[in-house]
Amino acid sequence: PAATMGLSLAIGTVIARVLHQVSGKEVKVKWPNDLYLQDKKLAGILVEMVGRTGDDAHVVMGVGINLAMEKPDQAIVNQQWANLGDIDRNQLVGELIQALRVAMATFEKEGLSAFIDDWYTLDNFVDRPVKLLIGDKQIHGIARGINQQGALLLEQQGHVTAYVGGEISLRSDE
Repeated sequence: PAATMGLSLAIGTVIARVLHQVSGKEVKVKWPNDLYLQDKKLAGILVEMVGRTGDDAHVVMGVGINLAMEKPDQAIVNQQWANLGDIDRNQLVGELIQALRVAMATFEKEGLSAFIDDWYTLDNFVDRPVKLLIGDKQIHGIARGINQQGALLLEQQGHVTAYVGGEISLRSDE
């Protein structure tokens, strides 16, 4: 699970960079697996590892990007969302595949550490007030980025705590 979370974060930085190249827009990352444009959700990433113990692991990756979306019913989409607009989808897919192939090889050799600096540059919520939703509990603090394992760093009253994925949701608290 930790490896897939780290991979999800790395993939997020790569996709954000490609979307910026293709669209010219400032795409940001949100821990652990979303992309944002102007504080609204633009895309989501899902990374799962499948395989049996002692056997090769395989990664299944899915990405959903809002392209040329019409306004959806509020009952279907219950959060603010962004639309990348009209871009060349073939160019986007080609650029994504090329960048992801390089990123997967880099991640295999170096792990998440190769992507940490990019994460800090692209983090939509770093140094901003946020709340974590863990079940029906809310934890308020200031987002301080991620650690080398990909855990979210949350500062509360001068103390920084690392939170690992699972059923944790990060939201703005502004």
